[in-house]
Order: sequence, then C-alpha cells, then structure tokens
Amino acid sequence: MAFSGPASAEDVVEFNASVWLPATHPLAKHSYVEWLPRLEAASNGTLVPNLFTGPVLLAPNEHLSGIRDGIAQVGYHAGTYTPADIPEDNVLAQVAFGYSDPFVAAFAITEANMTLPQLQQQWKDNNIAYLGGYSTSPYALLCTRKVETLADMKGLKVRVPGAAQSDWLASVGGVPVNVPSSEMYDGLDKGQLDCAAISAIDLKSRSLWDVADHVTLLSLGLYWSGYSQGANRDFWQGLSDAQRQAFFDTLPEAMIDETIQYVEGDAEALAEAPDQGVTVVEPAEDLLSSIDEFASVVRTNAVALGRDQFGLEDPDKLLSEFEAIMAKWETRLKDVDRSDRDALVKIAREELFGKADASTYSMD
Repeated sequence: MAFSGPASAEDVVEFNASVWLPATHPLAKHSYVEWLPRLEAASNGTLVPNLFTGPVLLAPNEHLSGIRDGIAQVGYHAGTYTPADIPEDNVLAQVAFGYSDPFVAAFAITEANMTLPQLQQQWKDNNIAYLGGYSTSPYALLCTRKVETLADMKGLKVRVPGAAQSDWLASVGGVPVNVPSSEMYDGLDKGQLDCAAISAIDLKSRSLWDVADHVTLLSLGLYWSGYSQGANRDFWQGLSDAQRQAFFDTLPEAMIDETIQYVEGDAEALAEAPDQGVTVVEPAEDLLSSIDEFASVVRTNAVALGRDQFGLEDPDKLLSEFEAIMAKWETRLKDVDRSDRDALVKIAREELFGKADASTYSMD
C-alpha cells in the first residue's frame, strides 16, 4: 500500500520500479533485477517491488517526471534526456568526456549528488530522492562502416549521448543525432544512423552487432548523468527508517556489480565481435588527436553551458567541488584491485552509502 505518513516496522509497501533498458544490461541486471530481491530481503519483506524493464511503464525520457509524479516510485534516469529540468546534472555530464575510470567516477558522482547542496536542491526541486549513481565504461563508436581517420568522420550521422560528444562530433565534421539509446538499433538498421557512441558491451547486451559491423576504439568519455536509483520523494519520506536503511545497505553491491559488468562486458563483447562479423578498428593518430584537443576545452564549455544556457549562478564552483571529490576517489582507489568485488563493495558500504543517515537523508 502507499501512504504519506511515517511507516511502522510492520507496514508492507508495494512499489513500482522502472528501468527502460533490457534486463541483460548492467544498469538493469545489477541495479534492478538482482538488487531488488536483496532490498526486499534486507527490509524483512516489507518492501515489495514490481519491476518493469524496457520502456513498458515509462519511456526513456519520462524517468524523471514519471518518478517525480509517482507513476514509478523508484527508477533509473539518463539525465541528459531532460537537461532543462536538471541543469546542474547536465553541467557535470559534460566533463565526463575527460575521464576514463568508471570505478572512480561511480564513487565520485554518487558522493557529489548525495552531499553537494546544489545537486541535492536540484533533486529536491524535482521531488526526487537521489539514492545511487553509476558510470558506464568509456564510449566507443559502433558503426555500419569502417571509421579510422579524421576524414572518415565527415558527414557521419552519429547518435551521441550529450552536449560534449555532440560538440566534439561537430568539430570533426560529423552530424550529431540526439536520440535515446533505445533507438540506436533501429537507427543503425534503417540507415538513419551511421554510428552510435556507446560502450562496446552494447554490441552484445543490446545486440548491436546485428546492425553495426565495425567498432572504433575511441574513448569518448564516460556517461554518469542522472541516477541509477532515484526515488519519488513522497514515497521515500513515507518509509520507516529501517526501510530506508535497507536501500543504503544493498546499494553498494548494485553499484559495484554494474561497474564490473561494464568493464568485463566490454572485453567479452570485443573478444566475441569477430565471430559476429564485427571488425575492431584502431583509430588513426589524427582521430585520436581530435579527442585530446577537444578534452582540453570541455571544462570551459561546461562552465559556459551552465552559465549561458542554463543560467546557473556559479557552475565553476560546482565543477571545482566535483573535481575535488573525483580527485579524492582517484587517490582512495589508486591501489584497489578493480576485480576485487568484496574490497570495492566494502569501500562503497563504509565510505559512501554508510555515511548516509536514513533518518534524515532527503527528509527535508
């Protein structure tokens, strides 16, 4: 049942959880399919989720408004799909172009969103309790033709995830196409797209190798925009302290497992790609140089985006605060084995989610 007042220990709360990605995708498999049963168990059976995978309950770009309005109580949202509603998030999304370690990024973006006042206010304004972040592995180019040199980029129609990749693409003569990643398959299949900027794991997890027979190993940055788990704020505040604590107790495994699958899944997909008729292409030096040159102006562009397009008061301060958190996690994780799941989960539990107070977090 749904309710607005505080819950007692005996209340059983049934709720809708929605992730528009296929159930095999890291952000669905580990963040929802495997996580929700652990959440139910940790709540002693008082949290009972109804999971919707794929765009069944909500379309990809409706996972902010749909959770805000209570159509789903918990879900995943790709923040670059709704830039006007969450401008601070979209400023941070741009600098993801310059990073390549998804583990550091997942820790940093989660801490930033759970602690920085500007970001917390952004989620409050949208009636969202931000609960967990994520990071993809670095984006590559999955294409219907060979793309190796800078000249090969001219006129290419490429699905891009955000403004940074769009600006880089325009700078090298490509044509940015801003559509949800759920439309990549059809776009490549029907010739509406020549390439998609996405992680290599999507060759396998979304069967893109059926429609893209080349993958160019560019590193077009990470993607961390939005939230892996966000909750309707009224729903969140109606739970008991113990039920809210169950979220924080189980989210570390979800974050680490999805990140590990991204990294391992990229390697598996690339290893299997030749057997699927996919050619793996190493980019030429001029194409690599275009990435390095653009990365040097990404931060400046992000500040301008926040100031000029979104009207934010101090986007430079927001970026500086985030960069300090990122630097902290780069140092903390420097010597941690990225394949040591238990060690990573322990760090996430003790040094990230364990610092959230279930009685006060997102309760104002």
